[in-house]
Amino acid sequence: MMWLTDLRTAALVGTGRHEAPLPPAEMGFHAPEGQSREEFLLDQAALADVVTRATRSASAVPITGVFSPAPADMEPQASGEAARLLDLLLTQPPVGLELRTQLVADWLKLAEESRRRVPHRLLPALLTLAETKSTVFRSLEPAIGTRGRWMQEIKSPTSQEPASQRTGAPSSDAAADYDVLRNRDASAARVQLQENWTSLSARERAGNLALFAGNLLDEDEALLERALDDKAKGVREVALRLLDQLPRSARATRMAARLKPLLQVKGLLSKRLEIDLPPDPDKDALRDGVPADPRKGEPDRMARLEAIIKGAPLDVWTSVTGRNRSATASLLKDEPRILDAMIAATAARNDVEWARGLLTVVTDRRLLDCLPPAERAHWLERHVRISNDQPLTLAPLLQDLPQPWSVPLADAVLTVISGKDGGRLAAMLSEDLPTALPPEATERCRLLLAETDKDAARRRVLRDAVQYQSFKQSLTEAFR
Repeated sequence: MMWLTDLRTAALVGTGRHEAPLPPAEMGFHAPEGQSREEFLLDQAALADVVTRATRSASAVPITGVFSPAPADMEPQASGEAARLLDLLLTQPPVGLELRTQLVADWLKLAEESRRRVPHRLLPALLTLAETKSTVFRSLEPAIGTRGRWMQEIKSPTSQEPASQRTGAPSSDAAADYDVLRNRDASAARVQLQENWTSLSARERAGNLALFAGNLLDEDEALLERALDDKAKGVREVALRLLDQLPRSARATRMAARLKPLLQVKGLLSKRLEIDLPPDPDKDALRDGVPADPRKGEPDRMARLEAIIKGAPLDVWTSVTGRNRSATASLLKDEPRILDAMIAATAARNDVEWARGLLTVVTDRRLLDCLPPAERAHWLERHVRISNDQPLTLAPLLQDLPQPWSVPLADAVLTVISGKDGGRLAAMLSEDLPTALPPEATERCRLLLAETDKDAARRRVLRDAVQYQSFKQSLTEAFR
């Protein structure tokens, strides 16, 4: 229709250069008299909108787009103050966005504990937030109720991904099934892999073998020894990493035989531990993962020693020194690469006793992860009080600790933060401290906040801590 085309032209170039056209006579429309050019254009635009909508052809709704009504929710919804606080967090959060995310997750947890569900009117905003915030997404169930699950299905219906668009290995589904079997019945999974070993590709052998890491057993040793002779380097490397976790394996015994002659205690009054570097690896050593000579340049004999240390039982060290773990570790405090290899072996085997011994001379996150949570918090509390660690060293140790922290640890950290240079640590812990502090630390945060302080980072993290704890207390009371 030329009328619509001319009307668009007038709207684009302006009525000063192109007057709006008269409507077609067959439409039976007569514009009011006395209108300006601009008013006449707007009048025609309104008419064009009506005509366009009225002449649009109806179409059938596709069957795939029709959803059955949501089943009724059986759990009662949260109401009153609890509903108001969730509405506030979703629409007008009184705290920063990261704290808002955690408080929404806290709300969902409290709703689960009190057997309440999210009000239906708040589900769209909540599900939208969960699309970008994994903390909220993991907390949705069961508080979103039947209606929430129904809305999730509508928004993101489950569908089979086309084979041409799948990512990852072609056998990803088979690998996922094998992972489930390994977690359910490790022995059955091992037998299945042994039976299918020759029919699998190198990538599949390495991938399935890597799944052993989560629940490695001494009975897996025979298959790992077989993998050491595999033609594929990737398969051999996976087997070596797994065997590093088995201090009672035959390979560990072979590594111990290589390590022990390299260690010698000397000195009468002042004991010291001398460590020789290993010789060139023979065929058996190469099979066990001792690095070969490079094609160019000098061989890294220290790397050979590290590989032997990671594969040998840690008790080789105490058998040579005749001392306990802590005393043995003290003899190595000036050998950072040796200590790092021992830490790697300790972490791979999750050896609590050796972690305690090594922590007496070096602070490392891998060692702390070996300790039970309560002991880890106690060790860190003592470490924070007596050490002079820089924030760059101290912050990572605290960030991975389960929350909330113990009261003594929180008190020790706040003491450091309130010190002369505590603002740097506060800045590095800005995303963790507000949610990590226990409720008992809130009053001290208020007192520190009330003091005159020009350090913006310190004031901000203390303010966030007070706001978070205050709002969380309101949530707790709302669900009582």
